[in-house]
Amino acid sequence: MNELESAILKTLVYFDIFAYPLTAWEIWKWLYGQKAEFFEVEKALQNSQALRGQLEMTSGFYHLASRGGTVRSRQDRYELALQKFQIAQPFIKKLSRLPYVKFVAICNSLGLFNAQGPSDIDLFIVVKPGHIWTARLLAAGYAKLRKLRPTQKFRQNKFCLSFYLTEDALNVQPLLFPVDPYFAFWLATLVPVFDPEKILERLYASNAWLFQILPNLLPRNIARQREIARSNLQTLGEKFFNFGFWEKLAEKLEQKWLPSNLKKLANLDSRVVLNDQVLKFHDNDRRQEYARLFQAKLQTLGLNV
Repeated sequence: MNELESAILKTLVYFDIFAYPLTAWEIWKWLYGQKAEFFEVEKALQNSQALRGQLEMTSGFYHLASRGGTVRSRQDRYELALQKFQIAQPFIKKLSRLPYVKFVAICNSLGLFNAQGPSDIDLFIVVKPGHIWTARLLAAGYAKLRKLRPTQKFRQNKFCLSFYLTEDALNVQPLLFPVDPYFAFWLATLVPVFDPEKILERLYASNAWLFQILPNLLPRNIARQREIARSNLQTLGEKFFNFGFWEKLAEKLEQKWLPSNLKKLANLDSRVVLNDQVLKFHDNDRRQEYARLFQAKLQTLGLNV
């Protein structure tokens, strides 16, 4: 098996963890660790003897052998994802009016349009430097007042607001685990909804490591029907909160109200990170679990990450 064939198989193995078959174009776009032209990938998919028996194609989607059922699963989840995007749009529009919010993207499984019914809606937010605690307090507070935060008993279509960066700290490489394919694909599949200052372009430019893992990556643009413009309300709000004591007060309140499980994990590693440039509240961070699954699946095929 040559390097291109190996990369194709690795890509399909990774997405199989999430029962997510790929088109030929998606395999090329997210090809794991290998630079190639699309026609080369397409040719290998059609003609490779080494891949024959390892993968199959159903209704235009490639998947591992005997995993054809994932095609229907992906189609069903796509329809569900469209519904969740419609739910998310009005809420993100409200977030975009809050002071210091510069960028909002949908992420995780919904970023792949691979949503499940009971799931919440994960958002990634970039804010103005020096105001991350204020922005987080306002965003989370608004969601809580509207009863839109997920709870242990009910998560469906609620909003998870657990990852913030300031726009002067867009390099997320320090947050990577030693083997961390999930973070690479997470970054690659962000769906921007509010991005008036082209933060996504700067985010990718700040993370050159990503293109070593996914060298064919094409960043996503905002779909015109989902694009949200900046509001004058945000400017007025920033004038009101543009005093240092607001940020200090917001940090004090956030630290006070932080659940005990997050306090225990804070800054031990990159699951829960609390500082003036990064707020990340992922106590149930499954990246290492996915990395182990990926490695185990590859080993059964005689491949390495």
